[in-house]
Amino acid sequence: MIIALINWRILRPQVAIFLDEWKTKLPLNNAKGLIGEFLSKVKDASYFDKITWEMESDDADDKTTWLSKDFVSYVNVGLWETYDDFIEAVGKKMTLGRSLGKPFEAAPRRRAILTPEHWRRGGLSLPKTTSNGVFP
Repeated sequence: MIIALINWRILRPQVAIFLDEWKTKLPLNNAKGLIGEFLSKVKDASYFDKITWEMESDDADDKTTWLSKDFVSYVNVGLWETYDDFIEAVGKKMTLGRSLGKPFEAAPRRRAILTPEHWRRGGLSLPKTTSNGVFP
C-alpha cells in the first residue's frame, strides 16, 4: 500500500471553483487499486491548540511564481493498493517539479508518497460510498 499526499494552496476567492473541479472534473473512475481518496481542509492552531505542523511554505518554494500568499490549504490523501496503480491512474498525469497548474492555485502544489511501515486497524471501515456530488 502507498499513501499519496497532495497539498493544494487555493486562492481564497476561488475555493468554490476548486472544490467543484476536484469533485466533478478530476474523477478516478473507480481506478484499479484505489482504496480511498479524501480531500481535507487544513486546520490551524485556532482549531486545536496542539497542532504543530501547519502547511506553510518551505525553502524549495519559489515565491516569485505565486499568485498570492493568502490561500486556503487542502490536502488530498489517496490510499492505493500499489505504487503502480497510483502511477497508472494519477502519477503519469503529474508534472515534474513545483509549478502552478490551475488558475485557482495561489502557489504550486506539493506532493509526497508515504509507504507504511506498520499499521493499526480500528473497528471501523472506510466509508462505503462516495461523498455527494463527487464523481467516482
